[in-house]
Amino acid sequence: MEDIIWATRMSLGLINIALLIFLIYHFSKRRSEIPSIFTTGFLLIALALFVRTVLSSPIIRFILFNEERHTIVDPYRLIADVFEFIALGTFVYISTR
Repeated sequence: MEDIIWATRMSLGLINIALLIFLIYHFSKRRSEIPSIFTTGFLLIALALFVRTVLSSPIIRFILFNEERHTIVDPYRLIADVFEFIALGTFVYISTR
């Protein structure tokens, strides 16, 4: 069960990072077209979320430190990753409409 949680967290982490890279690209493109403080704010939010997601991702811990530790809070982190995925998916959907 722990391996399934770990693999799911790694997959969701990669998907969340990809969504954030898309958002950063999208908002930087929009900012060059229409320079407004509103778009700059969204770009900064996407950058901050990207840094947070990358640093808290199990992928980075695995790649940099070769750490594949399972802790008791991993199921709760999985729930947080799922909610982050839903929020980022909604953010991408709304920003591309």
